[in-house]
Amino acid sequence: MIVGLFAIQMRYVAASMNLVSIPQASAATSQPATYACATSTSRSVDVEYCSEAAAMRDPDNPAGLTSTRLALDDAWFSEDAGSYNHGIATACAVLSAVCNSESRFYSSDGAEAPYAERALTALGFQHVRTESYALRSTVIDQVAALMNGTNDMSAYTFAAKSLPNGDTLAFVGVRGSYGTEWLSNFSIFEASGLPDHEGYRAAEREVADALAVYLREIGADPSRTRVLTTGHSRGGAIANLLAAELADRANGPNALAREDGVYAYTFAAPGATRSKACDASAYRGIFNIVNPSDIVPQLPLSSWGYARYGTTIELPSVGDPCFETELPAMQQAYERNTGQTNQCNLDALGSLAAFDSKIANLLPTPDSLLSPTGAFSALQQLVAVDANSAFLSHCPDTYIAWMQAIDEDALSFA
Repeated sequence: MIVGLFAIQMRYVAASMNLVSIPQASAATSQPATYACATSTSRSVDVEYCSEAAAMRDPDNPAGLTSTRLALDDAWFSEDAGSYNHGIATACAVLSAVCNSESRFYSSDGAEAPYAERALTALGFQHVRTESYALRSTVIDQVAALMNGTNDMSAYTFAAKSLPNGDTLAFVGVRGSYGTEWLSNFSIFEASGLPDHEGYRAAEREVADALAVYLREIGADPSRTRVLTTGHSRGGAIANLLAAELADRANGPNALAREDGVYAYTFAAPGATRSKACDASAYRGIFNIVNPSDIVPQLPLSSWGYARYGTTIELPSVGDPCFETELPAMQQAYERNTGQTNQCNLDALGSLAAFDSKIANLLPTPDSLLSPTGAFSALQQLVAVDANSAFLSHCPDTYIAWMQAIDEDALSFA
């Protein structure tokens, strides 16, 4: 065992020093997604991604390979980022799943498709970069992360394209919880003097630094650069912090993007900050879409002071007037995308939506988790959760289906 762990560590070091080769996806060699239609500024394509729902329920499709329609119009980015755009939001719901799926290319030594390269190339993006997934996508990589104490990280996708007005649109897709990276979610007890979640902030700093290098390499002018960032779950929290940093840096000496050009659409993002100014106008371009019956966005608890930068937007919830009206369309979209059914247990969804209020009474502060009584109480609440409903409420497929099935009028803006 000791020899095996040593070998893992040596592989990690050797790869870091470029002494061994690692498969890397290339947009130049990948096959683009199928075009449904395209104009000078608008493209609608069918893109492949790996569905968690399909993988769990279809033994003949262990990767969960599926596809869905994705539309993106460059004209949408001529508008101020502070105006919610349902088209951008829906595209980002799909792209967040595509970026999650990129891990399969790197974990299979290049045997599977480079999903991000294919989708983004089909949408007209260039300079697609996904090398951060290398050394972060296999079981061995996760063991190495544990040994090196590097769980506070993530993998991410960069891409860029020129808009009709000459501006550069840079895309940043952050992978969601993967392997041992989920341990970073619990980094809420470490005090750094900053209001942001310690684990998410550490991962965000790497993404921000890498983005600065990337934009410099492609020659992007900050005053003519717009950034679109997205992510699901933990990836959404990291994207949320990244967008906030980009907004804070705008118009300053370290700006990476213009003030009105930070577009962020996150999905199922946990609370990432305790900043009292998280809803300031500077963050008007950050929109966080959450499913009210999804436990993950309810954590860390709002009663502990946690929130997200920007505006939180809720999907239809049990009890909302439009829920029963819109539910069939969501279920149809879900089945069309995954080949599986999404049968909702309404009682379970209602209970999940109230999860945070139940936990808040048992755990008034984060320190409550450190006591045996508090930890046991939290465990009891988790055990009582309907696992299937919790999974369906959180998985990217459900978010994609809801976004495809409804329009902006069915959303609730906090």
